[in-house]
Amino acid sequence: MRQRFLYLFFGTWLFYLAFLPPGIYSIDGNSMLSVADSLVTHGNVSVPNGLGIPGRGGVIYSSWYPLQSVLAVPVVAAAIQASSVLHVPVHYAESFAVTLLPALYTALTVPLVYEISMLLGSTWSGAWLAALTYGFGTMALVYTRDFYADPLLALLVALGIVLAFMRNTPWIIFAVTALAVLAKPTGIILGPILSVYSLWKTRHFWLSVLPGLGSAIGLALYFLYNFFRFGNILTFGQRWEFSIGFVPRGVAGLLVSPGEGLLWFCPCVVLSVVALGQIKVRRMEAWTIVVLAASSVLLHSMWRGWNGGWSWGPRLLLPVLPGLVALTGVLSNRWRKVLAALAIVGFLLTVPNLISFFSRYYAESTEQGFSEADLLWRPIKSPLLNAWPAAYRQIEDARRTDVLQLLTQRTEKPASTISTSRSLRVVGIWWWVLPVLHIPRIWGILLSSLLALSGIWFLLSARNKISGVPAPNCVSTAP
Repeated sequence: MRQRFLYLFFGTWLFYLAFLPPGIYSIDGNSMLSVADSLVTHGNVSVPNGLGIPGRGGVIYSSWYPLQSVLAVPVVAAAIQASSVLHVPVHYAESFAVTLLPALYTALTVPLVYEISMLLGSTWSGAWLAALTYGFGTMALVYTRDFYADPLLALLVALGIVLAFMRNTPWIIFAVTALAVLAKPTGIILGPILSVYSLWKTRHFWLSVLPGLGSAIGLALYFLYNFFRFGNILTFGQRWEFSIGFVPRGVAGLLVSPGEGLLWFCPCVVLSVVALGQIKVRRMEAWTIVVLAASSVLLHSMWRGWNGGWSWGPRLLLPVLPGLVALTGVLSNRWRKVLAALAIVGFLLTVPNLISFFSRYYAESTEQGFSEADLLWRPIKSPLLNAWPAAYRQIEDARRTDVLQLLTQRTEKPASTISTSRSLRVVGIWWWVLPVLHIPRIWGILLSSLLALSGIWFLLSARNKISGVPAPNCVSTAP
């Protein structure tokens, strides 16, 4: 199992490394990065104005999530040291360095999708296809290229599911569910659902309580963090605009809207429903995944900001996507061909975001006066149809822009237009900015090609390793 895990992990991560962006664009990511920088340089969690909200004593604190920032501390510390050696501004070094982490989190999630699928009763080849579908045929591929917290939460959710289904690591599940809340407050749903599953399967009350207790401990730690910063345990930063009345629009938007719908941006998820009807043995496990996904949809649909701002697909549902895609591993051979086709479609829809930022299209639409409703509900305005043209325009801008001049244009305030944005005027791959280090781009292109080809080799080798091993001993389904 270790060998299969490593082949899938290294293959996926090497491919992701080939297409790392030159930095991060999102306000979320820059705010969490600023917390990590403050921890390293000042020993506190304050951030500059514009990247947070006022807290105690008028100090500005990030309104996003602590675990992502804490995990980035060693990377930021190394980037600060590297910046002095490479003679580049600290922020640029930090912004590029932390993009390694979402790519790492998603690369670790891919083999966990494989393990979940096997625990559901999949064949080796079915689980391998499900894992690759998640890593390359869904919106997970897009979010390896910024610094959102969602890939980290997806990793913790997938790990929690694997540990719960194995039913022999209750104390590790306790830690995972606690961390899930610190990764993002919506991770609170993981612990209680795994507790109910564990109680149903084992009838051991006290051990079954541990996942839910982990979520409670994680929430308590988050309360303390909020109290320390804002003097109020309930100040999470995001506005509390929740209502049952938002649910119909939120559910429709998250699932089927042209601009955000899961079924359009991750078409392979449709086959999760087919897989649910085909699964024969681990039905309780399958329904646990479904309940987790349904709970996430319901929770986010009650929030006025269910679309998560500028996003490629329903970003807020990314954490439950590993389980849903893992279900497809149990599909019959006939349906598996359909899954492969939908994975290819998902990859082709995503490809423009490997060389540009999807935010480019949103920025263009905002400058042209399109409303949020236009982007969410008018099919002709969907990012799916406009990603390629926007990527072309970004590349054209990059060809006319001197990256050495861009380096001098950074200000503390986020850019408000494309013409003042650095990220939206470069080709969105790391090697495009190599001239800043006085290195020809051709060397970066060669290294990127080598990384991508090596990743593909590892992934194909993983399939050969998998097909050459005997069937596993199934985990008992008896209580």
